[in-house]
Amino acid sequence: MAGVGGSCRLTTLFAQYVQQTRAQNSFSRIISKRLQLMKVEDNLRKSSFQIPLHQSDCHAFGMPREGQHVHGGVIATVVEDATTMHICANDARSRKAVTTDLNLSFLGVGKVGRTLQIDTNILKIGGVLGVAEAYVKDVSTGKLIAVGRHTMMFIGEDNSATEFAASLNSVFDV
Repeated sequence: MAGVGGSCRLTTLFAQYVQQTRAQNSFSRIISKRLQLMKVEDNLRKSSFQIPLHQSDCHAFGMPREGQHVHGGVIATVVEDATTMHICANDARSRKAVTTDLNLSFLGVGKVGRTLQIDTNILKIGGVLGVAEAYVKDVSTGKLIAVGRHTMMFIGEDNSATEFAASLNSVFDV
């Protein structure tokens, strides 16, 4: 295991993500409070994240007698956030990036009280695009919940991926 306690680029971007989502009161704020970077391997080509699932992650139309199933949008957000950090951490020029394509196939359901593990792999980092895949599984059962692929286009100037804009603080700061 490399870099989780150290100073690899993914660890730096993860710390930035947690700080920035809270300061900006962003959509990912609820995810960033629980998402944990577990490991970075294979020269920054592979990473693993975990997130415990809570009642607030449930789909509004889920019936309690059927078990509390997590909304697919929560899983999609976790996959996008994890792969975004992983792709940007692998860009040698350290640029920001925007999503050009994100697809997910759901093979199961996430359940409240369980923890999901998101394993991400870098497929390609080029001059313009970066591509990563993600596998989401239930930690306690090992069951595969979702698989996805995320393509991003690099934008901005070199070394812009780790900039933090303190001026974006929200009145709703936590």
